Amino acid sequence: MKQKITLLLFIFLSLTLYSQIDSTKVAFVAYWSIGDDYDFKVSKVKREWKNDVQTKKDSSQYIANFRVLDSTDKSYKIQWTYKNNIVSTFQEKAEKIFEDKEAVNQILKKNDLSKVIYKTNELGEFIEILNWKEIGESTKLLLKEMLNSFEKKNPEKVSELRNALNPIIEIYSSKQGIEQLAISELQYFHFPFGMEYDITTPIEYEQELPNILGGKPILADATITFEEVDFENSFCSLKEESIINPNDTKRVVQELFKRMKIDESKTKETIDNAIFDITDLNYYQYYYNPGVPHYIYGGRKFILKMEKTDIEKIEEMYIELIYDE
Repeated sequence: MKQKITLLLFIFLSLTLYSQIDSTKVAFVAYWSIGDDYDFKVSKVKREWKNDVQTKKDSSQYIANFRVLDSTDKSYKIQWTYKNNIVSTFQEKAEKIFEDKEAVNQILKKNDLSKVIYKTNELGEFIEILNWKEIGESTKLLLKEMLNSFEKKNPEKVSELRNALNPIIEIYSSKQGIEQLAISELQYFHFPFGMEYDITTPIEYEQELPNILGGKPILADATITFEEVDFENSFCSLKEESIINPNDTKRVVQELFKRMKIDESKTKETIDNAIFDITDLNYYQYYYNPGVPHYIYGGRKFILKMEKTDIEKIEEMYIELIYDE
C-alpha cells in the first residue's frame, strides 16, 4: 500500500510539474481551422519633408478579410480579400503620376485586384502567393493602360515616363514584387510565426530583406523585445527595431536608376556622397494562440542627406482586428 501511495504521489507531482507554463518562452504557432474568418481595418499614412518643409501627406484606409480556405498537416491555404477601397494606395500613386483622376478610376474598375490566395506552412509562416500571376498580369495591364492614356494627353513626356515606369512594371508584375510591395500587409501579419521566443532578453539578429530587383538581399541589424505577455489569455506585445544597411541601400538605388535609364554620370557621385538612414519600428499585439493579431503597427523612417537637399519620409501601416459587436 505504501508503494502504491508513493507511486501515485510521484505521478501526481510529475503531471503537475510538466503542466506548468514555461514563463520564459512564447511559441508562435498557427492554430487555425477551415472557415476561420476575421476582418481587419488597414490604414496607411505617408508623409514627406524636403529641407524640413512638409511636402506630402497621403493616407488611405480599407477593410480586409482573412479566411482559412484549407488546412492540412503541412500547410494552410488563406484568402485575403479587400472588402472596400481595394486599390486605394495604388490609386493615389497613379493619380499623382498620370494627373487624371477620372481616367485612373475608369481603368481601375476594369481590373480586379481584390482577392489574394496564398499559402503558409503548418506553423503559419508565409510561403507564397498562389494567384500571383493573375495579380501580376492585372497590375501590368493596369499600368500599361494608364501609360497609354497618359500618352494621348502628354505625348512629349511619355518617353521619359515609360523609361521610369518599366522597372516598376517589372517589379509589380513579379512574384517577389507582389509579395513584398503590393501586398505588404501580409508580411507584417505573418512576421512572428514559426518561432519560439525567449521573452526574458532582447533577441538580436541579422535580418535579410528581399531585394525586389533580384540579386543579393539587403541586410539589416534587428532587435526583438517582448513588452508584455499574458499567458492566461495567450496574448503578448512585442517590438521589432531594424537599422537597414546604408551601403546595401545605395547599391539597390543605383541599380534601380540604371534600369530606369537615368544617366549614371549624373547620379553616381550624388548617390556615393549621400547619407542614407533607414530605420524600421514595428509593434505587434497578438493572440499567439490561435494566432490572430489584435493590433499591428509598421513604421519606416527614411532620411536622405545630400549636398543641398535633405529628404525625410515616414511610412506607417496600422492593422486592427475588428471585433464582432
